Amino acid sequence: MLVLYGERRARGASRSGNERPRGQALYHLRGFKALLASGWCLLVFACAFVIPLLQLLAWFWQRGRQDLDERYVGLVLHTLYLGGMAALVTVCVALLLAFARRQAPTGGIRAGVGLANLGYALPGSVLAVSIMLAFSYLDNHLVIPLSSWLGGAGKPLLLGSLAALLLAYLVRFIAVAYGPLESSLERIRPSLPEASRSLGVGGARLFFKVYLPLLVPGALSAALLVFVDVLKEMPATLLMRPFGWDTLAVRVFEMTSEGEWARASLPALTLVLVGLLPVIGLIRRSARRPGHSH
Repeated sequence: MLVLYGERRARGASRSGNERPRGQALYHLRGFKALLASGWCLLVFACAFVIPLLQLLAWFWQRGRQDLDERYVGLVLHTLYLGGMAALVTVCVALLLAFARRQAPTGGIRAGVGLANLGYALPGSVLAVSIMLAFSYLDNHLVIPLSSWLGGAGKPLLLGSLAALLLAYLVRFIAVAYGPLESSLERIRPSLPEASRSLGVGGARLFFKVYLPLLVPGALSAALLVFVDVLKEMPATLLMRPFGWDTLAVRVFEMTSEGEWARASLPALTLVLVGLLPVIGLIRRSARRPGHSH
């Protein structure tokens, strides 16, 4: 919570509207210094990515490739579905919060938005237990009695449902989506929507014609960040997933907890690949629009 509060204060002190892209690098390194700097960057990249990836590939060739079956396909589909749904829901809610804070920056709205963003400070396991306790109470005191009164089966509906898991992802990662969206909104000068209103464009048309096209890059970045975080989220998924809804992260946990490191290589490599593809796509998209800013 303290780190999130400090980050908000730091961003408030340096508004993005005052930032200007640098036309050139601060220092031009040549010769030995350039080689040393590049070598250091390559060393960090090798230790953080290349060497672990090579080890995973070696384990995959030794043992992991034998797990390529229908269950593995199900793990991939469950992971992609949860990541995509969580990204969509979280970005939509974060967009509503960002708009509310921009259109009505009252003390209550700012406090509510700040409180919503504190969910990122909660460990996934703590958040999962909290939602499980709350939904268990609702099931026992509301859903089951109401279902029995209506002639239903009288079974719990909320606990262990996909909606409960998506709620956990929403609370956990809304701060991740809120940051890029807020920055994109801050880059839109107030004169632009004012000019649109003077030309007769207001309400929903103003959002779809003016705001939405300018917010697409920020929304894509927010969705990508949430998607990748959901792929890697294990505690909340392990505790709250519906029956049979295993994901790649849960599979990695199951294999490593049993000491089957080689068998964990296949889902681990898949997580790396699935996480890399959208990042590469976003980087290529940004590279095609050099110097573009709102």
